[in-house]
Amino acid sequence: MKKVLIVDDDESFLHGLIDGFKAYEDKFSITTAGDGMEAVEVLKSEDIDLVLTDLKMPRMDGFALVAHLSSNYSEIPVIVMTAFGTPEMEDNLRDMGTFQYIEKPIDFRTLVEKTLKGLAGPSKGYITGVSLSSFLQLLELDKKSCTLTIHAGSKKGVMYFRDGDLLDARVKNLKGSEAAFAIVSWKNVEIEIDNQCSITERNIQESLGFILLEGCRRKDESNAAQNPIPESDHTGTSGLDSLNMEDLDLDLPHKNSSAPAITSLEPETEPVHPVLAQFISLLNSFPEIVSSTISSREGNVLHQAGEPDSNTVNFITYVAVAAEQIGIAIGASGRQYSIFTLTDDSKLLVLCGQDVIVGLKVGSSVFPESIADGLRPVLSRIRISA
Repeated sequence: MKKVLIVDDDESFLHGLIDGFKAYEDKFSITTAGDGMEAVEVLKSEDIDLVLTDLKMPRMDGFALVAHLSSNYSEIPVIVMTAFGTPEMEDNLRDMGTFQYIEKPIDFRTLVEKTLKGLAGPSKGYITGVSLSSFLQLLELDKKSCTLTIHAGSKKGVMYFRDGDLLDARVKNLKGSEAAFAIVSWKNVEIEIDNQCSITERNIQESLGFILLEGCRRKDESNAAQNPIPESDHTGTSGLDSLNMEDLDLDLPHKNSSAPAITSLEPETEPVHPVLAQFISLLNSFPEIVSSTISSREGNVLHQAGEPDSNTVNFITYVAVAAEQIGIAIGASGRQYSIFTLTDDSKLLVLCGQDVIVGLKVGSSVFPESIADGLRPVLSRIRISA
């Protein structure tokens, strides 16, 4: 039988959860720990299938526990609980995709749903493990002060956070932003956390979102140089111009529904939201992006760069609608992205934020997955509605 570890220093809260979960004792059993240190001992002695942990605890808090899980039990799904959540925190953690978030006081029905989905594994859309980028954003959103030591094989780096702000980073002879760019590009990392920060001077001026995005871009550039894609011939294939969307039946909303439709191919003349303007500036700084389109969820084009044609714009909107409905149908966690290889070997990447839809055409040698991973946390913060 599957086993869930609940970690919280509030005994009455733990007993309440245990009583509530009795109705599901045929699906999973429960074991508990009063803080991160107790949880580490439980993980050593028992086979745990999912961890539900509070963040604020004595001795070893939830941040240190999540770091420990990331380094030693990356296959175990994690649900983070906190009484200090904010709407921004909830939106951003939902978009991370790598672990779940629930705010106290707990909505028990939602907690049961997340728990069952986590126990069902990746086949049900729940992604296990906690990535470095997700962990860094969790620190930022919860305004954590700490020092991280990050290992990736023989590489070692240090990152300093104060009140959620990334102040500095160090890797060998690199400091500041350059060190941070290097660290966030590493794979298969181990994270150590010290709840003290000795740094007071800010040596990194860029936002964490930019650091993650630029780190992904550099990793993508390095991968492309090491793994060039050979040229290939495509015959008998058709481009976007030949796509007949009427022939695709995905049980999507039709003309009289609320599904977004492209109403204008001219960018809006309304003032651009500052976060959206920053996002557009980031996109424009990457030569790998051949063209880009940003539209509202109502279908109004907010920004275009490069040479996207009208059919491509409509296709991007269509894909976003279809992907969301398919995600709901299969119970996917977080917002997903879609990638298409075009006839010239370039790739079309489609991402969906809360308020906007983004379509990016990138070169054939670019790995769009890393771009998507870097963009999604920034995309989730764009708001265009009043």
